[in-house]
Amino acid sequence: MSESAPDEPPLTAAGERVEVRPPSSADIEPYAAAVTLSERRLADFAMPNPHNLPVVLDNQSPTYRTFMVHALDAEGSHGLVGRINVANVVEGAFRSATVGYDSYDPYAGRGLFVEGLRLTLDLVFADQPHGMGLHRVEANIQPANHRSAGLVRSLGFVHEGFSRDFLHLPGVDGRRDWRDHDRFTMLSTDWPAAPYRPHGHRRIACVVSGSGPAAYGAYGGTSLASALAAELGIPLYSSSIVESTATLFELLRVSPVGGVVECRLTGTELRMGLARAGFEPSGVPVLEGATDVSRREVVRHALAVRAAHA
Repeated sequence: MSESAPDEPPLTAAGERVEVRPPSSADIEPYAAAVTLSERRLADFAMPNPHNLPVVLDNQSPTYRTFMVHALDAEGSHGLVGRINVANVVEGAFRSATVGYDSYDPYAGRGLFVEGLRLTLDLVFADQPHGMGLHRVEANIQPANHRSAGLVRSLGFVHEGFSRDFLHLPGVDGRRDWRDHDRFTMLSTDWPAAPYRPHGHRRIACVVSGSGPAAYGAYGGTSLASALAAELGIPLYSSSIVESTATLFELLRVSPVGGVVECRLTGTELRMGLARAGFEPSGVPVLEGATDVSRREVVRHALAVRAAHA
């Protein structure tokens, strides 16, 4: 990890084409020009305000820090490549924060902002006082904002989850509403990370004895196996559909998330099938098949399955 040199001011860094530093009153005029120039592009997913930097300056604190990315060659323009906010900083055992950002024209799309974000992450993970000493940062991005998601993936962020109605923001439909967001994260122990690094899903599995109906739908009238698959968000592989035992466990083996296996196998044959599918047989819950299972029972079994793979 590259950190600020000992004689550099805290929370500043310089790269080949940009430098990163905290905001100052000298940035107010360039910021207004940069946001105004970029306003139409930014408005798809944010609420750009060319005149809010004085408020940002007043709000700087250990729990909310802004970094301004400046072009080393301003090319006759305002010189401001972008702004990066590190907000909701919690220290102690958590040492985590959220990161948000805007890039500005005419520099967007030319690799300057990604250099600035990389330098900012160096500062976020560097030890205090020259850095923030954090362990984890999270970027929350609307699924339609694929350019932003591609930016963080290019730095090695991994997709960690999905948050419903996460923020009240504009979207590509042109109106403000509660927007779902994908959650991407980076850990200090992974930084610097390889671009677009693969990140495997957590694989979970369980076996439900019997071969009941495999149809998805309302919990009433469906098998425990299909209800569990729906609750866990993983595939159902049922011997009522796939007659070949070898195929059943081959489907489980190639699934990146695992699955619920509904079959009548027991003993050695079941253990061998699970082992071929990449699971430790003793760690895979085996449940008795049932139909018309209550919602409460489905959730109870699903939580136990997740716990078995923790």
